[in-house]
Amino acid sequence: MPTHKFSVQVSDAAYGRMYSHVEFLARVSVAAAERLYLELEKALVFLEDSPKSCPVYIPQTPIDAELRYKLFSGRYHCVFEIIGDAVYVYDIQDCRQDTDKSLL
Repeated sequence: MPTHKFSVQVSDAAYGRMYSHVEFLARVSVAAAERLYLELEKALVFLEDSPKSCPVYIPQTPIDAELRYKLFSGRYHCVFEIIGDAVYVYDIQDCRQDTDKSLL
């Protein structure tokens, strides 16, 4: 039985933030950086199939959109919005950081 797949689009800003996290981690451990990147890939694949199963994300500043997030690698949020058949990833956050550094 065919299943519905969502198209996942990641913003340049979100990719840039994730690249910074992976680059920083690679200075300490290349293996850990590779694991983090693989966990992000798994999260994005999950969003192709089940984005509606993720919890609602409430940003610091209210916006006119229903955002959701996918937790991955234990402490990262992949923040996204579902519009029609597409998932738009707007931010990738390290949950240990201050929320004022968030793109949202």
